[in-house]
Amino acid sequence: METKNRNNQVHKGNQSGKAVFPSIESLLPVGKENAISGKDLLKLTGCSSIRDLQCRIAEEREQGAVICSGSQCGYWKPKNRQEIQEFVHNMDARATNILKAVRSAKDVLKIPEGQQVLRAERR
Repeated sequence: METKNRNNQVHKGNQSGKAVFPSIESLLPVGKENAISGKDLLKLTGCSSIRDLQCRIAEEREQGAVICSGSQCGYWKPKNRQEIQEFVHNMDARATNILKAVRSAKDVLKIPEGQQVLRAERR
């Protein structure tokens, strides 16, 4: 008796074998006030995890999609230039903070190994 694995189905014709999902951008509401949470978007997309969803969003952004997001808001398509400007400002600020966070570690890596002086604990 042959058993069928639903995760390993036989594909015929022009089917690639890969699941086809709608673009994230096509699922998004317009305007920050209508933003959809990551959790809700995860359910709509068929992504396996928030990380998978974030990767798909990053891919679409690299291909030119303007997908706005905010840490407490969720995801949305911008309704006007102001929303795009706010999104750009927030992302620039996050990027700056990330660069500042690694600066001291990069400075330590510039010192040859064995000559490193780690900062003493403050009391």
